[in-house]
Amino acid sequence: MPELPEVETIRRSLLPLVQGAVIDEVQVFLAKAVKPAPAEFAAALAGRRITGLERRGKYLLFQLDSGQCLAFHLRMAGRLVWQSGTAPLAKHTTLVMKLQDGMGLHFVDPRKFGTAVLFPPAAPPAGLTALGLEPLTTEKDELLAVLEKAAARRAGPVKGLLLDQQVLAGLGNIYADEVLFAAGVSPRRPAREVTRAEWERIYESMVRILNDSLVHRGTSRRDYVDGRGEAGEFQNHLKVYGRKKESCVNCSCPLVYARVAGRGTHYCPTCQR
Repeated sequence: MPELPEVETIRRSLLPLVQGAVIDEVQVFLAKAVKPAPAEFAAALAGRRITGLERRGKYLLFQLDSGQCLAFHLRMAGRLVWQSGTAPLAKHTTLVMKLQDGMGLHFVDPRKFGTAVLFPPAAPPAGLTALGLEPLTTEKDELLAVLEKAAARRAGPVKGLLLDQQVLAGLGNIYADEVLFAAGVSPRRPAREVTRAEWERIYESMVRILNDSLVHRGTSRRDYVDGRGEAGEFQNHLKVYGRKKESCVNCSCPLVYARVAGRGTHYCPTCQR
């Protein structure tokens, strides 16, 4: 699933291409993916100018001159790519927004979980209003206070807390594994047992790793590409995620793969006791 670095990379790659562009026509090929219903959705977008593009957690938010906002959530495997309006449709295309300059935005989603929701500012989707703090823009002391308060109520593993979008917006499975490895904290550790010093290390590791991934334009392991259709490079810098049974880069101990907090998890049993 595209996480914070991937969604932010898509935003940065698309913004100069779509800022000020006018939507000519919208074609919807998967009705359940859009709200409101396809006919109303397409009619409301036709003729609208894109005035901005923001990110919140894993959402891409297109600001329109009508005052409305169009929120894309790519879910497990969605891709949002800018290309010629006459380009052939890829398999699993969910919708196409044709622009008046002859280009278009193609939303392709093999898993069919991705969504595109058009809403007025006063009535955002519940998923947006429930999001927690942004890891890269929230002041350190505020973020640590929220993490410690949330952890005090949890007997479950710390990895589950890091994945909770109502606590941290945008962090997902890849970066939770990488952050906990860098901080030397086991993903199985009960969240309420994590010490202040360990939360400090988790915070510092999270900021560094997310920024490093942004520099390398995200992690491409399966479906992810940016808004121009180009793959990221951070997969070449992962220390634990996706390296099941390989040797730890620090101690050479075989890495462990297990289900933690309901997710496939990679960690070093020696470095992350």
